[in-house]
Amino acid sequence: MGYSTRGRARGGTRSGSGTVRIKQTTGRYGTGAAGARHEAMAAEAVTFPLVVGVVHWIIVQLSASLALRFGTARESSPPYKGTLGEPVPLEGLAHVLVEPLRMWDGLWYKLIAEQGYNGTETQTAKAAFWPLFPWLMDGGSRLTGLSVEAAGYIIANLSFLGALMLLYRLVVEDFDRAVARRTLWALALFPTAFFFSAVYTESLFLLLAVGALLAARLGNWWVAGVVGLLAALTRSYGVLLLIPFAVLLIQQYGFVPRRWLSNLNLLAAGLPALGPTLFALHLRRAGREPDAFITVQEQWFRFSAAPWTTFRCAVSGCEVNLPAAGGNFSVRGAEWGWIGDLLANPTLATLTSLEFRDFVAGSDTLELVATLLFIGLAIAGLRLLPLYQSAYLIPGLVIPLFGPSAVHPLMSMPRFGLTLFPLFIVLALLIRRPIFVVPVAIGSTLLLVLLTAQFSNWYWVS
Repeated sequence: MGYSTRGRARGGTRSGSGTVRIKQTTGRYGTGAAGARHEAMAAEAVTFPLVVGVVHWIIVQLSASLALRFGTARESSPPYKGTLGEPVPLEGLAHVLVEPLRMWDGLWYKLIAEQGYNGTETQTAKAAFWPLFPWLMDGGSRLTGLSVEAAGYIIANLSFLGALMLLYRLVVEDFDRAVARRTLWALALFPTAFFFSAVYTESLFLLLAVGALLAARLGNWWVAGVVGLLAALTRSYGVLLLIPFAVLLIQQYGFVPRRWLSNLNLLAAGLPALGPTLFALHLRRAGREPDAFITVQEQWFRFSAAPWTTFRCAVSGCEVNLPAAGGNFSVRGAEWGWIGDLLANPTLATLTSLEFRDFVAGSDTLELVATLLFIGLAIAGLRLLPLYQSAYLIPGLVIPLFGPSAVHPLMSMPRFGLTLFPLFIVLALLIRRPIFVVPVAIGSTLLLVLLTAQFSNWYWVS
């Protein structure tokens, strides 16, 4: 059953441009049985995402807190190590809840929230991190008196709950409630979904991206534009909301440029383009070059390459010259020897040993497998998804392939895919029968627990 058929089946009418128009009901929910159904659906749109979010939080938080308390941590890697020393341990409840989830980029956001983009320590590298999240961390800390990390933790977890609610509503617009429920579970239990509870931008960006697309899908273009602008201040990818916005504008108003120019909705749809401009102006005020968020990438060991070169580096390795990062680098391909080690000694001692965990963390197998999975889902999505969702999804997979890393060629792809929510809609459409859903959910949850523990003990995940 295709996208347009689903839209008609829900009782909508179709305009000549191909956009589903939802019929209006009398009163808030209508009357009689129809009104009761609307009320039940409205309640589920809140309660079901809330249940999924709470289950996700319990799994991630228990895994992280127990790993902090009982796990064996590798050497830490804060952004200011060797200059400002180790990050100060948090106290009380924040030590149990927040500290195991502020690792890696979370400490970079802490640094920006406290110092801004100026200062002398790691000054140039900070431009790789976009400003809205650390601004909110700073504001939340000032408002509540909590540490900036604790403020970021609260923002991230509340944002994820909001994102789940909006995503449920968006999926129901194009599919049905069963697909929406499976989508939320697929997202919340994905092996790298702990980033939604960490002091990272994944939750905030997902909230804003889904909110912007839902508003645009419903024709509320000024809401879509403003929320899209906020997304473009959270992550660089937010500016590419312009692509699905364009698709929805054409579907709703037709391919008539004169109508676009005379309609202020075109101006609203273009607001995400201001994100990089505002960030550049802020960097300039902080004494940085306005384009520092672009030029800084080589300091993070990223280089330009064709996608096939990126995959060659990821599979079999390659040689890279990065003058700004220190010269020549030998990039390793994915290593699979840890599987043989585990099969030879399938014991708890093997799984918990520092050497084995470090070997798995640096093997790049997670990055390669996740990237191939995402590409396969995106290809399937060309048939299964509405066009605007594929227009949002595909650039998010293609663009990173042009900028691999000399440290991990497909660095962060298992994390980047989390905010490309149409991937999880495709999963929900492909995996429907309980005989498949249950074992996939169990296996994914076990991996989520293991990867959360890895992250909380300073092992690289994504």
